[in-house]
This record gives sequence, C-alpha cells and structure tokens, in this order.
Amino acid sequence: MKVFATVFLALTLGAVASPVPENDEREVGLAKRGAVLTAQFATESEINGRFILENNLWGQSAATSGSQSSQVTATNGNAVTWHTTYTWTGGNFQVKSYANLDLRTGLGKSISSISSIPTTWQWTYSSASSNLVADVSYDLWLSNVAGSGGASSSSTFEIMVWLSTRGGAGPAGSQIGTASVNGVTWRLFKGTVSTWTVFSFVAPNEITNFNSDLKPFLTFLTQNQGVPSSQLLVQAQAGTEPFIGGATLTTNSYSISIN
Repeated sequence: MKVFATVFLALTLGAVASPVPENDEREVGLAKRGAVLTAQFATESEINGRFILENNLWGQSAATSGSQSSQVTATNGNAVTWHTTYTWTGGNFQVKSYANLDLRTGLGKSISSISSIPTTWQWTYSSASSNLVADVSYDLWLSNVAGSGGASSSSTFEIMVWLSTRGGAGPAGSQIGTASVNGVTWRLFKGTVSTWTVFSFVAPNEITNFNSDLKPFLTFLTQNQGVPSSQLLVQAQAGTEPFIGGATLTTNSYSISIN
C-alpha cells in the first residue's frame, strides 16, 4: 500500500542497467542472472515465464536523497531468488518504493472461482541504519475489469498481507478489528486510497518463512467485510515498502500460483 499518498502506481516499463555475468556457478538452478535494476520504473520481465521484477521507485520524489536497486539472482523451478537494496532519507511518513515480484499468470479469475493461492516466501532483512521504517508485504488487487492492473481507476479493492512492520510502519486507514486466518490472528486495517478500498492484514509478529494460502484472506473479506465474491483478482505482488533508512531485503525463495 502506498501509505500517506494517493499517487497512482505507474507500471511504466523503464530502462534497465548494469547487466551482470550469466551462469554464476554459485547460484543453484540459475537460468540467467538478471540485470541490476536502478531506474525508477525499471523491470526484468519473463522470469520463469511467470514473473516480472519491478524496481518501482514510485514515491522517490518524497525523499531528500536516496536510491534503490533490485535484481533476480536465481530461478529454481517455480521459485525465484531476488533482492533489493536501498537508502532513503527525508519524507519520513511517505513510502518511497515498492520493489516487488509481480505474478503474470493465472490472473483475471473471480474470487469465487479461485480454489487456492499457495505461496512460499523465505526472506531476510539486513539493515544498515538504526532508523529503518519499512514493511514486507503481499499486495493483491481486485477489479471489476478483466485485464486491468493495480492502482488504476478500475481498481476496487487492494488487499495487503503484512509479514513485517519495522520502525512503526503502518498501513493506510485505521484498525477495525482482528482476523483469524490460517491459524494466525492478524490486525485488520481498512482505509481508502484514491478510488479504492484497502484492507491490510498485519501479522502480530514478523514472519520470515511464510508457507501458506492467500485465498482464505479473500474468503474472510467476502464473508465478513462485504467484498463481492465476483471481484476479479487482477494483480498479485510481493515486496517491501521503505519509508526511511537503509537496508537489503533478500528473498531466498519465493513462489506463488493461482488455482
């Protein structure tokens, strides 16, 4: 979620830079080591034929200084290894970016027609600063319009699952209660950004090894918060949102599918 801002998320394809050598023998299952993405909306496409890595520095103008780079380092079957490194100062209450892995297959299904969304996410966060404010989260987008992307005028609901919140980072809106999903009691937030409603599930403690199903989060909202089961899932992302500080998010293994 782009907290404290209503700027539309531009998914513009940008230039990539600084390619690195292929076939590093240390990377198991590596088909092609990706380029180092440094530009604001730089992307690496056709990862495993299923994903796009997005550097997505959508809120960098709020910073007084800073930069970020992202790179896919390995693929192994359906799993992807990638990392993003950043340093941001200024604009303490505004998100600077959402570097993320964006699923490109299985989308466009209604909630009622999805049987499961199995996912695994093993990650670590190393911080170079004591003032780090950031989250690690899934970002699912719903719409009435098939083929649309997230953060657009056709978006109706944004569903976030926060696995980590550091330094006081918080989602849009306010807490409206709790939600028991997949054996975890999450803090549930609701807010509005631009034209869509945002629901955020925030873990009670940081989860660095997440092996679960995202469909029950959608089911909870259809059963308890009036989200229509006819809504279409049009985008599924996973990444980190930094406010300030310097850190590296390293995803050791990530996979997701929509069934």
